[in-house]
Amino acid sequence: MTHIYFGPPGTGKTRRLIKKVEEYLNKGINPETIGFFTFSKNAAKEATDRMKEKFGLSKDSLPYFRTLHSLGFEVLNYKPEKVMNSSDYKKIGEKCGIEVNYASWDEDNGGIFTSDSPYLNLINKSKSKNITVQQEYNLGDHKEDLDSSVLYKLEREIINYKRDTEKIDFNDMINQMVAKKMCPNFNVSFIDEAQDLSIMQWRLSDLIEKNSGSLYVAGDDDQCIYPWRGADVKSFLNLKGTREVLKTSWRVPQEVFNLAQKIIHKIPKSNRVQKDWKPREEKGSITEHDDISQIQNYLKTGKWLILGRDRWRLNELEEFFKDNNIFYERAKKHNPIKDKYVAIDLYENKLKKGEALCYEDCHEIKKKMLKNEWSPSLFKAMVPNKFYTMDMLKSNFGLKTDLPWQAAFTRMGKNDTDKINELLKRGEDLKNGARIKLATIHGVKGNERDNVVLSFKLSKACKDAYITSPDDEHRVMYTGATRTKNNLHIILGGEGDYDK
Repeated sequence: MTHIYFGPPGTGKTRRLIKKVEEYLNKGINPETIGFFTFSKNAAKEATDRMKEKFGLSKDSLPYFRTLHSLGFEVLNYKPEKVMNSSDYKKIGEKCGIEVNYASWDEDNGGIFTSDSPYLNLINKSKSKNITVQQEYNLGDHKEDLDSSVLYKLEREIINYKRDTEKIDFNDMINQMVAKKMCPNFNVSFIDEAQDLSIMQWRLSDLIEKNSGSLYVAGDDDQCIYPWRGADVKSFLNLKGTREVLKTSWRVPQEVFNLAQKIIHKIPKSNRVQKDWKPREEKGSITEHDDISQIQNYLKTGKWLILGRDRWRLNELEEFFKDNNIFYERAKKHNPIKDKYVAIDLYENKLKKGEALCYEDCHEIKKKMLKNEWSPSLFKAMVPNKFYTMDMLKSNFGLKTDLPWQAAFTRMGKNDTDKINELLKRGEDLKNGARIKLATIHGVKGNERDNVVLSFKLSKACKDAYITSPDDEHRVMYTGATRTKNNLHIILGGEGDYDK
């Protein structure tokens, strides 16, 4: 029997699944016979940690709390060295005369394959949709002009390389599981974020259902924002079983709810499930702006998500934050200010106050100093895994100064020093992370903040997609807007951009 939960934003889809897991454990069901499959490794870990804490279980007793891709890895018992990695794809790219400088499987985000090569992305998208490369190419959904001869050559070389090296990728693992029907038997199984499953993953979920006493599935077709990597929302919409819509959002305030409803109802009724749900009692607010500069005063307090439709628009937003020395973090990018402050904190708040530091921490401090502040030759005499006080460093290992960091860290340069001083005066917490996070809408799936900035400005590629696949764009903007707990700020677009 399959049970389906449709969960609008903030209504607790994952919470509902976890509650069901707890019910089964309370009934005495062996945890090793429970399958709990999530979109991300972090979500799987959170569910595992909760069961460990509440029921006193070990990680080993919850072997099937994982992503669908990692299930293939576990069942087929492949070693990490047998899985295709970025260096493998780089070699293949060189043989084909194209650059593939980055290619990886993001197991932190549902096993999404990403590459800087549009050719490689198309090949993997075709596999996730269980169609041929030629069929995917003929659909014409790719945004770049691709040479079909290069595409088919790359496909052949990947096949040959895998054969010669006996390597596979995560898509291959799922296909092998389905073909060989190699799926564990479960008393009960759970699949979260089902709207993001590809056709290939749906084939695996069918196998899981056949091998389970009961199957619980949670998702929201209105938040299906990964069609570009093969997400198949139609399979979710057509899934047979008992259906329940979760009714109350603990996140979305009334004003944002009204806008979200306006956006999502642009999708024809035939392409979505109608959901009757309620927002929080709080009213919230929506403020419109013509430019990101108009929100600068708002940013002085509170926690924020700054959302761009894609990385191209996000890059433009980021330039504003850089130019105005606003402390922020961007997903999957190092924050140079935060990195530099690590050394400052070690020097001012630990070393100068008598605390002993390990070799690695001392090295972080030294990197910010020129030769006249710390003798490199004496520093080489330091030994890893040992600890050193300020007195020891000055007496034996070449440290020549105990001046404030602004004077001692001359390698940083005056510009960086001034920026950090200004941020500290504003009261920013440079040690523990920024209040403001920049990300694409796709990069914050499942996240929320009191304050959200959502840009309606689209790149050329997204404008073209808006014309050909408007439903996809409605779902993306709906997902972005509903990250908001209190205040939503919209950066309006121009002609051809998203129109609410």
